[in-house]
Parts: sequence; C-alpha cells; structure tokens
Amino acid sequence: MNFFNKIPDNFFSILSSKNKNVYGIALVTLFDCLTLYRNKIRKSDYLDLLKSRGENEINLFKVEVDEFEDNSLLVEPTLAGKANLVVRRLVDTGWIMIDTDLKTGCEYILLPSYSISMLKIIYEFVSDNESKYISYVHSTFADLQYEDESQDEFMYRSLVNAVNNTKELELEVSKLNHSIKVFHKQLSNIFSPNEVLEQHFDIAREDVVDPIYHPLKTNDSIILYNGPINFILKRWLNTDAVREKLVNQALIYNRNLHSKEEAINDIIKKINYISDTYSHLAGDMEEIDKAQSEYTLATTEKVIYLNNSDKTIKGKLETIFLALAKVINGEENGSIYKDVIKDINNSINLYQQGYLDEYSLQRPYKRNPRNDGEPMMIDDFDHEVNEGLMQSLLDIMDQYSDEKILDFMDKAFKDQKEINVSDINVKDVEDFIMVILGSVKASDDNSFYTLKRKDPMTRVIKQEKYDMPDYGYVKKGE
Repeated sequence: MNFFNKIPDNFFSILSSKNKNVYGIALVTLFDCLTLYRNKIRKSDYLDLLKSRGENEINLFKVEVDEFEDNSLLVEPTLAGKANLVVRRLVDTGWIMIDTDLKTGCEYILLPSYSISMLKIIYEFVSDNESKYISYVHSTFADLQYEDESQDEFMYRSLVNAVNNTKELELEVSKLNHSIKVFHKQLSNIFSPNEVLEQHFDIAREDVVDPIYHPLKTNDSIILYNGPINFILKRWLNTDAVREKLVNQALIYNRNLHSKEEAINDIIKKINYISDTYSHLAGDMEEIDKAQSEYTLATTEKVIYLNNSDKTIKGKLETIFLALAKVINGEENGSIYKDVIKDINNSINLYQQGYLDEYSLQRPYKRNPRNDGEPMMIDDFDHEVNEGLMQSLLDIMDQYSDEKILDFMDKAFKDQKEINVSDINVKDVEDFIMVILGSVKASDDNSFYTLKRKDPMTRVIKQEKYDMPDYGYVKKGE
C-alpha cells in the first residue's frame, strides 16, 4: 500500500511551519500524555500540560491565516487561545481526533495508529534516555540457549525471534558505522573547539557511542557470542530429533508453509541468515573500531589545533583563512561575500623585509641570514646616567648636524652652480654618509641647493666599494 494512503496529505506540514518549535513541544507532550493517561487523555489535561511546558514558545506563536479556514479562531491572542489553536491544528493535520463524552460533555483526545508510531519515533529521537539500544545479541543467545536446553514447543518461535533480533542488530550496526563516519566528515566544517567538543561528547557520545558502540564492545559483543550462537543453530540443524520438532512447529505457527519440504527450507534459510549475518557483522565491527579510533584522534587533533591557532601571527592568519573557508562553504552569508576572494587578492600587499648592518652600505654586498639574539632588557630608568656615554652620543649627533651637512655640500660645490655625485670626493665612509644625508637634506626649505634626478639614472662607485646613484645638485636661484 502507498505510504501516503495511510496518513493525511498535510500530516507533516506542522514540522515545516514557522511555528515548528511550538508543534515539536506539542507532539512530545502528546506522547507523554499517552504514556501517562493511556486510554483516557482529556483535552483539558493535555492543554494544561502543554501550557506549563511551552509557555514561552506558545506566547511567540505566530498565527498563520492560511493554516486556519475558520477566521473566528484567530481572535484570541492569549496563552489559552494560542494553545487551543495548536490543538486545532493537530486535529486538522490528522495527528489527533477529539471525541466528546455525551454524558459528561468531557472532550478526550484519540490518536490514530500512524500518529502513535510517529510520536514514538519523535520522542525516542529527542529523548535523553540512554536505554535506546536493546541487547539484541545477548537476548538472542539467551533465548536459543534456553530452548536448546528445554526443547519445548517454542523452539521455532525463538528461531523467528532470533531472525528478527538479527535484522535489528544489523540495522543498529549500520547506523553506528554511518554515524561515526558522518561525525568524522563534519569535523571539516567545524571551526570552533567548543563546537568540536559538543559534537564529540554531547551528540556522538549520547546518540551512538554510549548506547550502541559501548554495549557492542562489552556486554553485548558480537564477537563474544558469535561462536556460541552458531554452535547452537548448527546442532539444531544437524540433530534429526530437534530438526523434526522445528519442522512440526513451523507448520503450526507459519501458515505460509504447506509441506515439510517448505518448512525445512524455511528453517535452513533462517539459520543460514543468522550465521552469515553474525559472520559479516564481526568484520564490520573491526571496520567500526578503526573508524572510531580515527574519529577520536581527529577530534583531539582538531581541538588542539583550534586552541593553539590564535596565539601567534600565524594563528591570526589561519583564523582569517578559516573565516574565508566558512564563506566558501556557504556559511555566514556567503552569498553576500561572493567576491571575497577577489577582494582579498586586491587588498593584500606583500613586501620584502631586509636588515641593515655596518656592512650594508658598501660593496661588495653580502646577504647573510638573520641571527636571533637575546632580546634587549627593558630599561627600568632607575640606573645612574653614564655621562661619558651621553657625551659620546651627543658628539655623534653633532657630527651629522644640519650645519655640518650644509658645510660639506658647500665645499663640494666650490664655485660651481651645478655638480653631480661623481664630482664629489668620497674618501671614506664618513664622506659616503654625508653624501647620503646631503641628498636627503636637499628637500629642506633651508637648503641652498636642490636635488636633480637624471633620466636614465646612472650609478657611481667610489673607492671600489661605495655604490651611489649619480644624482645632480643645483644651487637655488642660479
């Protein structure tokens, strides 16, 4: 039968509504009322419980006119009025029905079978109860072991239950396998250590690790019970008396079997299914162990990386790149910043950094790697002033004063109106420094000369080690 023939057309519409948070609370509360009041769920009791649990959410309930055909229902903005609108919407979408007791006039809530099944799924999904996993392996072994010892009239039923438990076990193992790989995959889209820890401990651990992985590795181990279960089933199949008893019970309980041959084939099929499934599930658990180990290691490395990445300049750059990655992944309004890569490319200027020492200003030039020395101590300003050192510094400053620079350039000009660097006599490093300072001083208003740049610019080498551009110097007013 078609799935949608069993449920109303708009059954799931409340889960995509703008008020889905309110409806979510309403559905979980409805399941609690089912377990609490069972066959007699009064509408008034449900409304009271709903208002006490979801008062804040119900007050934020946005009335959507399209959801309600009767506009008269939209006139009560109170908490009670909105709660009644929620119930009315549950009725319209087929989640519940309202039945009125003709004697007392009391209204009761009725739940269709499909609604109960869906409420159970929703409740189990949002519930924090740790008993989500049933001990499929141990219960299968315990039932088979008991029937193997007693060999009563329920042996075939136990075999059928073993098949059903094995199917459920296979689904749980597949769920575990997929979930761990999904969590590992999601790490690439998480950029906060808190989010990584939340996924690992609050989501992965509570959803699959504790309720499924841990039991399958301890008290409900597939590897531990695989051998005993197969041993019992093979003995049932190879013992004539037991096999005959199973055949007779199968013909009684399974109406689809019409002969002993069909019954034998059915029993063999069930036993082989259980044996083959446990065999490949044992291999799947080894793959899951490896995936779980890789996921745990990746989580640890991700947390360490994210915690340490923001403490240095390198970390700051990595933070910028992580923000860029979020935009590329479509997060944080990525559509608004669709040209962000081009903008970053246009806004970054890269410069080469260099260092000057006492050998940098003369030829031959040498490129030496920078050596990281001990950092200079911060001056506490409490020591006594070294008068000799201060005088030496003042003498150096006086040596390159404005007067000394202008005097040097005046001697270089002599009686000429225009000179070039090539005309200046450079005997030592002091003269070389003076030429540099004289070129810089040319831009001052107090200077008696200006700097003239040549095109094309030539270079002059003095004393075979002082390499300088051959600037020109012209007296002002000449």
